[in-house]
Amino acid sequence: MPNMTLKQQHSDSNKNDNENNDIDNINVVGSCTLRQRRRRCSTNGWLTMVFLAYSFLLTVRVHFTYSMMVMMNVPLVPGAADLPPCPGASLNVGANSTIVVARRLGWTIREQAATMGAYFFGTLVSTLPGGVYSSHGYERSIMMWCMAITAATLVLVPVAFVQYESWVAVTFLRFLQGCAFGPTGSCGGTLAGKIIPKTNRILYTAFMFSGTMFGGFFGHLYSATAIPNVSHDGSYLALSVIGFAWVAVWATMMHLTPYDSDLNSIPVSVSFISTSWTTIIRSMPFVSLLNASFGLGFLYSFITTGLPIYTANVLGGDAVRNGIPASATWIVGWITSIIAGISTSSLTNVDTITKTTARKIYVGIVLIGSPIMLFGAKAAGCNGSYVKTFARTSVILLGFERSSIRINSMDLCPGYVGSLIAMCDVFYSMGNIIDLVVVRSLFANTMNWNVTFQAGHPIILFIFGNVPLSNNSYSDFR
Repeated sequence: MPNMTLKQQHSDSNKNDNENNDIDNINVVGSCTLRQRRRRCSTNGWLTMVFLAYSFLLTVRVHFTYSMMVMMNVPLVPGAADLPPCPGASLNVGANSTIVVARRLGWTIREQAATMGAYFFGTLVSTLPGGVYSSHGYERSIMMWCMAITAATLVLVPVAFVQYESWVAVTFLRFLQGCAFGPTGSCGGTLAGKIIPKTNRILYTAFMFSGTMFGGFFGHLYSATAIPNVSHDGSYLALSVIGFAWVAVWATMMHLTPYDSDLNSIPVSVSFISTSWTTIIRSMPFVSLLNASFGLGFLYSFITTGLPIYTANVLGGDAVRNGIPASATWIVGWITSIIAGISTSSLTNVDTITKTTARKIYVGIVLIGSPIMLFGAKAAGCNGSYVKTFARTSVILLGFERSSIRINSMDLCPGYVGSLIAMCDVFYSMGNIIDLVVVRSLFANTMNWNVTFQAGHPIILFIFGNVPLSNNSYSDFR
């Protein structure tokens, strides 16, 4: 009987130990799940903030274009052009605008071109060093200061316009904003490479970088409503407040929401020259990516600035209030970029196509499809419905770029993604400068739309011919 009791006690003891182990296992599983949820929430929070930063920065860029349209007597293009306005077209912009502003200025076309292009000269100065140091662990601090500088300069732009009437002062402020914009692409890419799990990288980064398309939507909508209904100066002040609010939230997250890096095994250095530039530059996939970035820079600049000016000059209308229908086009482009990201993620997950193939298809859609649409808009002449259809389609097709050129740097080498994006943005800025400064300076007296439309298209088609150089041999500097 005592033996039975001891045996029974031993059995009961094992049972209690098993129950305790089960409880411990449940706690371990529960705590892991909680950590995973917290990390997922943290990742989503950081990516959402970067998305909002890109949206804000593109809003600022678009808003300045509208600002020039109401502040200049003859904005952005001269009155003389090789294509006269269509019959019955009346352009309501500049001196003819019904929008009330404190003062209108008589800057020359070359001065306006320099002011517009100063933004991208600023990006050329800051993009490369900012991108390199973002790869070395400073991406969050650099992003915060970039946004703070942008918000601070926004307050001063209307002062320089109205109080000083100086194109030099406005140009300098635009240059500072360009310097602030330069490193942001690299900072976002570096952050994404650190915190996004590899299995979700395609979809998450497509969402994050699509903030530029959403910024195009919000910039048109905001400018078309705030400038006429609030005031020119008030629109700048409101944007500045939004920028500083973002900085406050970001700074709080830096202290309260650290993130775990997925790239801790990759050695980094704080030295600027530590980046493996020799290996990077010799990579043919990266060379083709630089060429594509240059073509996109010219194309993106022309679609966002030149095309709206062309349609306004040829078809007439209120150039500022036309921003409301233009915003609808950009929101469709943003949705397109999200759909492109989802499609790429789904197709690559089921091994239907490779990431490289998807990137090439999307680059082709952007660098060939959009120029074809621009040719269509030009060929449509005074047929307003066709001009608008072709112009809107060229904007929508830009949505495919978010899932191709921009993310491809992360495919090449996650450890140096900041440096790679920085180099791409240098070429992107050069494309913008050619459109905003060189072309507009050449045609400062009489705008030759025929040459302007045709100037960049052979370049873009030639650049796309180099895209097949991008292959699967990404391990050469990973």
